[in-house]
Amino acid sequence: MISDSIRSLTNSLRTLLLLALCASLASLSACKKKEEASAAAPTGDQPAEQPAEQPKEEKPKEEQAFELKPKWPTGQRMLVQLTTHTDTEISNPALPQPVKTENFLTQEIAFTASPERPTGGCEVEVEVVSVRSESKAAGKVTPVFDPKGDPKQDAKLNQAGPAFRKLIGSKVKYQTGPDNAVTRVDGVPQLMNKLNTGLSFQAQFMIRTLVSEDSIRGWNALHQNLPTNAVKVGDTWESTRDIPFGVARFVMISTNTFKGWEQRNDRKLAKIETAGVIAPKEGVQSAITLGEGSTVAGDSRYDPTLGVVIESDATAQFTVSVPQASGQATSSKLRTRVTSKLTDAGGAAVSAVAPAPADAKPADKQ
Repeated sequence: MISDSIRSLTNSLRTLLLLALCASLASLSACKKKEEASAAAPTGDQPAEQPAEQPKEEKPKEEQAFELKPKWPTGQRMLVQLTTHTDTEISNPALPQPVKTENFLTQEIAFTASPERPTGGCEVEVEVVSVRSESKAAGKVTPVFDPKGDPKQDAKLNQAGPAFRKLIGSKVKYQTGPDNAVTRVDGVPQLMNKLNTGLSFQAQFMIRTLVSEDSIRGWNALHQNLPTNAVKVGDTWESTRDIPFGVARFVMISTNTFKGWEQRNDRKLAKIETAGVIAPKEGVQSAITLGEGSTVAGDSRYDPTLGVVIESDATAQFTVSVPQASGQATSSKLRTRVTSKLTDAGGAAVSAVAPAPADAKPADKQ
């Protein structure tokens, strides 16, 4: 029989792992034929005409370079659904067998960009539209937070439940640079104070993980893993992203590959495959340790018309060790699948957005 104290410890750790993962985790047509020009032969005293300039032969699509640039469409409310499914196996020396659970978190985040500044970049309003979370153990599904449930029951389901409800409708702002990358998040301390009011110390710790600045930056699935330079089909590039995990901080180092173009309904999308590793962040000391062989792999689809990743799917597998007051450590094996999907773009379903051009525009030659 598992004691109440051990059960409480296991549930708290399970919730912390879920929040940390949700905060962090988590994107050819044939050649044109060469046209031949003919020049008329000169006659009599007429000056010879200059031969018509022949058009340059285009390179095959796989040899052309394309700019898969991040964009913030001005005034368009971009609604993204983020779903996290985590399988966890927690081994605690005080328990006879590992505890296996499944955790689910679904968030809807809306992004609305203001007009671009004269110096480049813009301000983006980021709103949490909805949150839902539940866990599954021994075949039984238990709500962690249900937005349609009775608010009076929130704290009974989970210590951080009341904060989840206050999170819905909350807003912060991204400040972006000329390259449209997020340079700063405004409003984080105010949001933290709002959510932490009335919570226990342990619940406040969980909320700090969920709404840290690094975590909020991670909500932007619209621009993850895009190249900074023009790329051709088959080109690769690296990207690095911080992953907050409780008091620890890891880093995800990915190699991304432009695989080519796919036709989806009325638009062409660029397919990007990602494979990488998760490692401890240099210079950050933490009692939480990361096991070897931690990996991440997935793919995404980028829409050149909107300038955003409209869907992504990535799976991370890793092990963490968390020390306990007894001097022993709890080891957790995790497999987390994070998906994102752009469900609405400026008031229109994504499938109804104006079609992309027949061929995505290649990068201008330098």
